[in-house]
Amino acid sequence: MLGSSARNSDSFKVATHADEEIRITRLFDAPRHLVFEAMTRPEHVKQWWGRLGEGYSVPVCEIDLRVGGAWRFVNRHPKGEVAFRGEYREIVPPGRLVFTEIFEQFPDTVSVVTTELTEEGRKTRLTTTVRYPSQQVRDGVMASGMARGTGISYDRLEDLLAALLHTGGEAS
Repeated sequence: MLGSSARNSDSFKVATHADEEIRITRLFDAPRHLVFEAMTRPEHVKQWWGRLGEGYSVPVCEIDLRVGGAWRFVNRHPKGEVAFRGEYREIVPPGRLVFTEIFEQFPDTVSVVTTELTEEGRKTRLTTTVRYPSQQVRDGVMASGMARGTGISYDRLEDLLAALLHTGGEAS
C-alpha cells in the first residue's frame, strides 16, 4: 500500500460497499484474541490508532468496554487535534465489536462500525464495515484520506502485535 515494511501490509483493502458503506479488510499475524485486546485496551490503542508519523499521538484514549459504554479518542497531529467518540452496541470477544462513531467536528453525523475478527490458520482477518447516514457522507470520508490513515494505523497495529507476541505480552 504505502511501501510499508509491516507484515501483511499488502493485505489491506478498502472498498465502497453499498451506497452508504465502506468495507476495510486486513490480515494480521496474531491470534484473534490478541488482535481484539489490542483494539480494546487503551494502553494498546494509544500505540497504533492514528499514529501516522512524527508528531502524532493519542493523548486521550477512553474505553468503557461494555454494551452502552462510551469510547473517545483524541488524535494530536502537527496541525492540531481531532476527536472521535461513540458507544458500544455489541461486544462478543474475541470476534465482534459493533459501535457508533462520531467525528466531533460533525456531532450530528453518526456512523455504525461493525468489526469482525476471523481466524485464518495462525492469522486473524479483520473485516470492518462502516455504515454512514448517506452516500454523500461516505464519499466525503473516502475523499478525506481515511484509507491512507487507516492503512498506516493498521501497520502500526501489526508492529504492536509482533512486539506483544515477542515479549510474551500476550493476554491469555
